[in-house]
Amino acid sequence: MECTRAQLTAQIAALRQIFDDVKLVDPSANQTLDPETMQPVGAALEVPMLDERGRAWQPQFLEDRTRFVLYWSVRPDGHPCVLAVGYDLPRIDPGSSREANAFHRLLTQCREELCHDYVTGVYSRAYLDSAFRGHVTAAAREGSKVSAALVRVNEYANLCRTESVAAADRCLNTAAGILGLALDAIEGETTLVRLEDGVFLAVGVGIAASELERRLQEALNNARKNFSITLARRGVFTATVSSADWAETGSWDLMVGLAESRLYNH
Repeated sequence: MECTRAQLTAQIAALRQIFDDVKLVDPSANQTLDPETMQPVGAALEVPMLDERGRAWQPQFLEDRTRFVLYWSVRPDGHPCVLAVGYDLPRIDPGSSREANAFHRLLTQCREELCHDYVTGVYSRAYLDSAFRGHVTAAAREGSKVSAALVRVNEYANLCRTESVAAADRCLNTAAGILGLALDAIEGETTLVRLEDGVFLAVGVGIAASELERRLQEALNNARKNFSITLARRGVFTATVSSADWAETGSWDLMVGLAESRLYNH
């Protein structure tokens, strides 16, 4: 959306009467900007990938509340920025009434469902974008090793096309179990996330990419990669692994992009 600084300032003032938090963000530097001077005034969380309309949304799970953040791209006086508008879900004392207690349980359940992939049970992209991604970025800035490994289940697309989505999901479940056990055995902080199209993302804090990739590849090589296509038929999947270090790129998006480039040029 093209606008002047004055128009943007007026719009932000109007939004602040409705939403709990409204910020102008420079996505290239992860900085919050003063809309009048366009100068940085503090750090900001990384902006998620915007769609073709320049919009996105994600939940943020804070210590004392859950917030939904809406993003859309703006260009005040030609400067590419993003407006981040947050709305906090209402906080209700769970002990005040039966209705409040039920509402609290419902919010907890919704939060868990947003955090996890419903097929494999591993973390979802929503959790990655809202919680873990910011944590990883902070760890990298403090000097910790940060690495990412992508694992592609090569048969996933063909299973969806020639067999069934259910068979492809059972294949992913087997792969997720193998990868999860491999990450549990690694010293340091690791997280497994399902992305899409049969691809998993493993993120490690305190471990180099080469070691993370080696441990995942070793686990895949040594495990039985069988799954049920139907009650009478079983299949075996193969997987391709690639990785990248934060030190190679200096940012989250570039690190994952480098691992993705290596995956599809393997």
